Amino acid sequence: MSIEFFISRVWRYASILAFVIVLLFTYRGLPDPTAVHFGPDGRGDGFLPKNQVFYLFGSIMFGLNILIVLLINTVKKLPKSAFNWIPNKIWLEDYKQLQTAIINWLNFLPAIINTFLLLILRALLALNDERSFNTDYTYLLVIGAVLFLAWLFYLPIKLLYTKPKIEEE
Repeated sequence: MSIEFFISRVWRYASILAFVIVLLFTYRGLPDPTAVHFGPDGRGDGFLPKNQVFYLFGSIMFGLNILIVLLINTVKKLPKSAFNWIPNKIWLEDYKQLQTAIINWLNFLPAIINTFLLLILRALLALNDERSFNTDYTYLLVIGAVLFLAWLFYLPIKLLYTKPKIEEE
């Protein structure tokens, strides 16, 4: 088992568990109605019932995780010829490692999305708390963009600049 496999799976499943826990605690702590849009002064000017916020976040997380599982299962069924576009042909010699690298990469995506949604939920709870004075959560967009760009470029860089490990028998 590679470290990439271990981290992608542990982070994915831990992020699902953490998201569910934070979603339940956030639901309990949100006022009804919940401010979901904020004006320039930091005060809420767009509201939703808190059960709609709960179902919206839960369905986004659940739907994206299901879609990515379906994508992973589709990648597992692809023939070797589907990857002839890869410039580093060494990866095609050991198709199983190529497939594993792509599947691990795809498993990082829901982990990143779940983590980002978890951070958004925490910010939403803090913004709806009257005792909180911090209304600047613009850094969350930067964190999300950095995580997504790191995910986006990870596989192409790996396939272009590394060689698969040769297993000795």
